[in-house]
Amino acid sequence: MTDKNYDVERLNRTQEMINKMDPVDIADKLEILPEKDVAIWIKLLKKDLLADAFTELKPENKARIVNILSEEKIKDLVRDLDEDELVDTLQELPANITKKLMTFHIDKDRRKVVNELLGYPKESVGSIMTVNFLSVKENISPKQALDKIMESDLDAEKLEQIWLTNNSLVLIGFVYIADLLRYQDKSLNELANSISVTVNPNDDQEVVAKLSYKYDLGEVPVVDSENRLIGIVPAEDVIDVAHEEFQEDMSNITGISDNSDSYLVESSFKIAKTRTTWLIICLLTATMTGFIIHKYESLLASAVALTAYIPMLMDSGGNAGSQASTTVITSLYRGDIEFKDFFKVILKEASIGLITGVILVVINFIRLMLMDQAQIGVNLTVSITLLLTIIFSKVMGGVLPLMAEKFNIDPTVMAGPLITTIVDTLVLLIYFEVASILLGL
Repeated sequence: MTDKNYDVERLNRTQEMINKMDPVDIADKLEILPEKDVAIWIKLLKKDLLADAFTELKPENKARIVNILSEEKIKDLVRDLDEDELVDTLQELPANITKKLMTFHIDKDRRKVVNELLGYPKESVGSIMTVNFLSVKENISPKQALDKIMESDLDAEKLEQIWLTNNSLVLIGFVYIADLLRYQDKSLNELANSISVTVNPNDDQEVVAKLSYKYDLGEVPVVDSENRLIGIVPAEDVIDVAHEEFQEDMSNITGISDNSDSYLVESSFKIAKTRTTWLIICLLTATMTGFIIHKYESLLASAVALTAYIPMLMDSGGNAGSQASTTVITSLYRGDIEFKDFFKVILKEASIGLITGVILVVINFIRLMLMDQAQIGVNLTVSITLLLTIIFSKVMGGVLPLMAEKFNIDPTVMAGPLITTIVDTLVLLIYFEVASILLGL
C-alpha cells in the first residue's frame, strides 16, 4: 500500500470517527488541536455538525476557527447557525470579524433579524430567544399542519411542539406533533394545550429559568405587549441560563467574581483581583467590630473570660444567618415566597431561631460548666447572647434577601461574607450589652 493510499484511508477513518462524535466533544478537540489539524477536521466535518460544535467553543477559539475557514466555509457556517446562535457569536467575536460577517456573509433579510436581537439588553430574554420556531393558525386542519411541518427546514428538536395562534398571531396554545399524527380527525383547538406562562423579551433571563423549573417547560414562549408570539427559549438555552445564574449566585454567596474561563486557564492575577475586592470590603466593614471592642475595652479588662467566647458567638451568628439566607434565596428562586411574605418570614425564622437557639444554649451551658468551669454569671451571659444571636441572625438572614429582591438587587449578594460581617458587628453589641447588665460592669 502506498503512502498516498494510506493517507486517504486514514483520512476516511478520521472522517467517519469525528462525524459520529458529539458536538461538545468536537469543540473540546478543536480547542486543543494544532491549527493544521483543525483545518483538516473542518474539511472533514459535516456542515451542520461543524455549526453545532462551533457554538460550543470559547470566544477566542471561535475567532481562531473563523480565521482558518475559507470564505465558502464561513458562508456555510453562518447559514447553519440559528439566529440566536449567530447573535451570541457576533457578540463574542472581535469587532473586525463581526463587521466582516455582517457585511459579507449575512443576507439583508437575516441581518434585520440579527440586528433586532442584538438590540436587546445583555442577559435579557430577547438576547437568548430564538426566532426559529413553527406556528400554525388555529383554523387549519391537522393534515395541513403536518404538511407545513414536512415543508419546514427546522431541526427535529424544534418541531416537537407546534405553536398555535389566531389570525392576528396572538398565542393560543401549542400542539404536540405526536397528537397531530394520532388524532387527525380532531381540530387543532381540540388538540391544543394551554399556555402555562409567557415571558417578555425585555424580562431578565433568570425569569425563564425560574418559570421553566416551576412549570417543567421544555420551551418557554416569548410574546410582545399584545401577546403575539415572537420567539421561544428552548430547553438547552434554559439549562445554559440556569447554569450561568447558578455560577453568578455562587459567586455572590462566596464573595468572589464569576470567571467565565476555566480555573486553570484563568491568570492567578485576575483571580486574586476578583477575590481581593470582597476581602477589602469585609476588611473595612470589620473595622466596626474593632471599634466596638475598643469601646468596651474596660468591660473586657474586668471580665477577661468573656474574650474567649467572642469567636464562638460570631461564628454561630454568621453560620445561622447564612443558613437562613440560603433557604430564603432558594425559596425565592422557586417562587415559594415573595416580598409580601416579609412578616411571615420574620415569624418563621424567629421561631426556628428560638428552637435552634435553645438547643445550642443547653449544650453550650453544659459544656461551659463541665469543661471550662465558667462562673455562673459568665455562663449566663454567653448563653443569653447565644440565644439572642441565633434568633437575630436567622431573622436577618431571612429578611435581607427579601429586601434585596424588593429593590431589584440580586438576593445572593446578601448571603455569605456580607451577612456574616453585619451579624458579627451586631453580635458584639448584644454580647457586651448583656454582659454589662448581668455582670454589672
